[in-house]
Amino acid sequence: MATLDTISVGPEKEIILLDFNYDTDSILEINERLGPFSSDITFKYSNVRDPLSEFWNKTEIACVAGCCGINAFVLWPEEIVEVVKYLDIEVLVSQLERVKEQALVSDAQIISYRRLNYNFARRSFLELMDYLITEIKQWA
Repeated sequence: MATLDTISVGPEKEIILLDFNYDTDSILEINERLGPFSSDITFKYSNVRDPLSEFWNKTEIACVAGCCGINAFVLWPEEIVEVVKYLDIEVLVSQLERVKEQALVSDAQIISYRRLNYNFARRSFLELMDYLITEIKQWA
């Protein structure tokens, strides 16, 4: 039996990255530009960052997503708490919930998230979103 990749989210906690079949499974590409910042023309052309973009930028510390995909991000609780204390947590949670909702309303079994440079099995992606939402909400 092949060993599956995982995302480490704590000293003894991980999210298993399940396999999928590109030949038979449908793909959903996540649109991260949702919410209060998506249609703000000033935001689009300024250097201001929205909370979700900042969250990914500040947790992308093990490598860069273009090289290492999801493994570039450190998503342990102690890292998350350091990152979110400088962000609007309510907006961040709302953005993550909207990202999750895209997967929930789709029948796609492969979730492609360009910012993370990774294609997830649907169940693994939803588990990651649930973990992040739960972890971040406790600091609101």
